[in-house]
Amino acid sequence: MMKTGETRTYTIPLRKEFLKAARQRRSKKAVNVVRSFVSKHTKTEEVKVGKWLNETIWKRGAKNPPSRVRVDVKKEENYVLVELSELPRKAKKEETPAELPEKVEEKKEEKPAEKKVKVVKKPAVKKKPAEKKASKTKTKSSSTKSEKKE
Repeated sequence: MMKTGETRTYTIPLRKEFLKAARQRRSKKAVNVVRSFVSKHTKTEEVKVGKWLNETIWKRGAKNPPSRVRVDVKKEENYVLVELSELPRKAKKEETPAELPEKVEEKKEEKPAEKKVKVVKKPAVKKKPAEKKASKTKTKSSSTKSEKKE
């Protein structure tokens, strides 16, 4: 049984279980397998699947989840958190967003004052309106039809 605050790493085999499900439901079944595997090994009812683990399972769609997943399991007071063992580069970039705004502010302060440019207006030249061409479409009225019959 895991103690609160303890972390373990597991490689969870998924293929054997998700092949039992319908093709369209394989990723959903894989997530359920992760939950059941972790609950069995930690003897805890409530299991929370992390964002990056969920994205890894669903990355190739509902029909083709990965065959095995390496996860870190961390036990909290009331629940167990399951997260991907090797986080992708995106996750590492998102962990340090506090540093980025400071650097941006420094760059803005270093910019020199912009020079004002005078805009000279040219006198407006009036264009002559284009003459409308008479339409060449012929319309037949009821009077022309009656003339032809006679």
